[in-house]
Amino acid sequence: MWQTFALEMDEKRPGFAKGPWFTMNTVLTLDDKLDADRLATAFYRLQQRHEVLRTEVSSDRLQLIHPEPRSSLELVDEVSSHAPVDIARPIRLRLAGNQLALHLHHMVSDPVTLWETVTELAALYTGQELPPPAQYTDYTTAEEDQVRRTSKEAAAWWHSKIRDTKVSPQPSSTGDPLAYRDDLLSAQEVATVDALTKQHRSTPLVTYLAALAHGMDPHVGPGDTLAFTTLFGKRDRPAWQHLLGPCIVPSYLAIPRVTGSLAADVPAVRDAVVGCSRYARYPASAIYATIQDPQRTPFFEYVPQQWPTGFTFGTVKAEVATAAGPKDTGLADALAIRVRTRTDGVLTGHFSADGTDWTEPLVHQVRSGIRDYLLHEEGT
Repeated sequence: MWQTFALEMDEKRPGFAKGPWFTMNTVLTLDDKLDADRLATAFYRLQQRHEVLRTEVSSDRLQLIHPEPRSSLELVDEVSSHAPVDIARPIRLRLAGNQLALHLHHMVSDPVTLWETVTELAALYTGQELPPPAQYTDYTTAEEDQVRRTSKEAAAWWHSKIRDTKVSPQPSSTGDPLAYRDDLLSAQEVATVDALTKQHRSTPLVTYLAALAHGMDPHVGPGDTLAFTTLFGKRDRPAWQHLLGPCIVPSYLAIPRVTGSLAADVPAVRDAVVGCSRYARYPASAIYATIQDPQRTPFFEYVPQQWPTGFTFGTVKAEVATAAGPKDTGLADALAIRVRTRTDGVLTGHFSADGTDWTEPLVHQVRSGIRDYLLHEEGT
């Protein structure tokens, strides 16, 4: 479902998902030099073990699993947090002195895949014997079966929840395309919001969604719900916990209008998130007919800080220097907001839009509304 969603995005914005910058990336700092030949062998074995690392996603949506690895270790002078990845060869490994960079095309990976790939590469370099892995084709077959079994129940739930949704400002406006990063909360403010979240038995995703709904409320027309698109991780079987491949499902979020009080809003927003996650395995196209202007539905994603503490390549210790998702290529469409907590505890957001409806002044107002909502109850 993730790959179908990404390919549909690419049809609307050519080059967005099939392009070389639609990647998951990390750079590791090493405390000693790695043996390049040994690393190259481990990298080759890694690709042999996982079909998804040998998969070419073609232009006609067919996927070809090549019988042998097609990527080799690259010895370079320097590495960076982003590097282009050919969708036909979905993995790159680059070594420069005491830095090692891994780049995976997002069509065949997600954040868990990024870290699991490094974990297994380190184990293979160290010489560990690993059991045969689960393959991504097994996951997609199981997902297809679950979609089929739950489609009737999911359809009934979605049609009961999505009604008269509002996704764009009223009245509509026009501005220039935008794409920028901005800090939303300081580390101290994040700690305050985390305490408030626990007090109300919420989760960060629920809390931030309630704040986003509050920030948007003055700029949309009357209606029962606000619609967003998002991504849910679906590794809900033991076999999938360490699987390489994008175990994520795109879905709508149907968030009720908020009152302005987190205590009052948490139950309704939490129930909405739980329901949307439970029934996320439902084709988005089937929901389009019930959403007003579905192509303009804003995207929201909360990414918690989940960087591993480090990896061990034999006697060499590796620490995560940086990690990054897709590079901003200027192909913005409807409003997209991605928030994450950095290693220094600051909550930062990436905002992008084509300016058709959510203009930069409106986005700044939404940001202010988010902060006001999160900090109001504590008077900070």
